[in-house]
Amino acid sequence: MVSFRDPESQLGATGRGSTWSRAERDLLDTLAVVHAEASMVGWDFSRLDERWSVDEPWWDFEDDCLEAMRATRQGILDLGTGGGERLSSLVGSLHEPPAPLPQIFATEGWAPNIAVARRSLAPWSIPVVEYDSDAGDVLPFAERSLGLVMARHESYEAAEVARVLAPGGRFLTQQVDGYDAPEIHNWFGDDFRYPGVTADAYALHLRDAGMRIDHVDEWSGQMRFADATALVTYLALVPWDAPDFSVEAHAQRLLDLEASAPIVVTQRRFRIYATVE
Repeated sequence: MVSFRDPESQLGATGRGSTWSRAERDLLDTLAVVHAEASMVGWDFSRLDERWSVDEPWWDFEDDCLEAMRATRQGILDLGTGGGERLSSLVGSLHEPPAPLPQIFATEGWAPNIAVARRSLAPWSIPVVEYDSDAGDVLPFAERSLGLVMARHESYEAAEVARVLAPGGRFLTQQVDGYDAPEIHNWFGDDFRYPGVTADAYALHLRDAGMRIDHVDEWSGQMRFADATALVTYLALVPWDAPDFSVEAHAQRLLDLEASAPIVVTQRRFRIYATVE
């Protein structure tokens, strides 16, 4: 790791950053350490504490999922459960359901999260199976065997969702729009890698799979970081937002953002609720 304090480092040898103050160099060293050491376990942003805030869409996806879970009499599937935190919270919120819940399943495609999810969901006897729609995997469930599939910020294959849902079965998804966080892309020079992730495109895929679209909504809001340290922590936790980012390559940009903090980024989300007829 390059030290921004070291005048003999690559930065000093090339003349880059020669006008930075000691305080700026100290900050850059701190940011380099933060970026190298922070990593996601499960789906946990708690290390950001009070240093960031996020707006939420006007709809309540969690409440909608809870309502659908209560109404379902066939199996329930949570796609891309992460560390199981969200699903565990949902099940824990189902106080005195009107009838015993059907079997609940979860999938996860990122290997480090699978063990985390299994530990989190073991108290609820929820099995976690490895599944990655981006790899072309087939959902390990029989045709028409499920009453509800949920996908929050997780990729999916529309035809597979339609295949495993029984007639009357519902699909609820909230997605990060492919043009989310345009400021991060502008600051750190990365192209939008998922331009096909839009409400219109995803609704069309579900219609083509034979599903009826019940709701389609789009939303934009803000995510605010207290300082550059919070932003770099976030980028380390979700490296897919800026896969080519490094503190060294973007040092001056980070100093500029620190000077103008708080740092504001645009969020874009959409939801689609659909039913198999």
